[in-house]
Amino acid sequence: MRAFTLGFEAGKRFLDDHEIFELIEEGQKQEWPMPVEGPSSTLGGLLPGIEPFRAIAQSVASGDVEAAASLVKMAVGEGWDGLILATDGLLKGMDAISILYNQKQAYVPEILLAARALDAGLEQCGDLGALESKGTVLIHTADGDLHDIGKNIVTAIVAANGYRVIDLGTSVDSGRVLEAVRVDRPIAVLGSSLMTSTRSAFLETADLLAKEGIEVPLIIGGGAIDGAFASQRENMRYAIDPRALVEVLDAIARAKGK
Repeated sequence: MRAFTLGFEAGKRFLDDHEIFELIEEGQKQEWPMPVEGPSSTLGGLLPGIEPFRAIAQSVASGDVEAAASLVKMAVGEGWDGLILATDGLLKGMDAISILYNQKQAYVPEILLAARALDAGLEQCGDLGALESKGTVLIHTADGDLHDIGKNIVTAIVAANGYRVIDLGTSVDSGRVLEAVRVDRPIAVLGSSLMTSTRSAFLETADLLAKEGIEVPLIIGGGAIDGAFASQRENMRYAIDPRALVEVLDAIARAKGK
């Protein structure tokens, strides 16, 4: 079980070199769709308009680890507040690359490298105690599904948007999910499935949570999932992409007064 906070609290765990490049290597083996036709965003138009925030955001969106760390370190040395640099610079860069990913203008390596650059920049921000977590979420792939690229991308984007993400891993059965929910008390459980043969595991998990009287939503996505499947249970929701997921989580967090 791995908890990713991407710098939002003490005890944070960053992706190390071995992990990040292992994930990139796995991602490069996948077949990804060509960029969508029609309206799309450009990176420049998604970045802050003033410095030093623009350059810092650019370094994250470009996955430039050294630049992210050095630019933030320099700005802190010039008197900029670390919290402002994080919210108005680093996180804006992660948000920009996330938008491009949703539009199929960026792919797995870009997302994972941006997460690494974000971590490096946050390490230079100093105490970020005021940057409170919006809440804890659990994430896993369906029992029997060992694909984790989509899960890892969602983890990076959700964590970058202020959530503490506890990664339960791949092929997680409903009993393990229930145990983790009882221990970690998340505001939501996230699930990913790329195989239609495994997605029924989410029905079992949803039923078990309901049977135990646990009112936590199970938000699912991935290539094997659609809205019709998720509608089979009252406590399941469908998120078509990471940004839609963040919007759902933000709504849950607001409802809980976070």
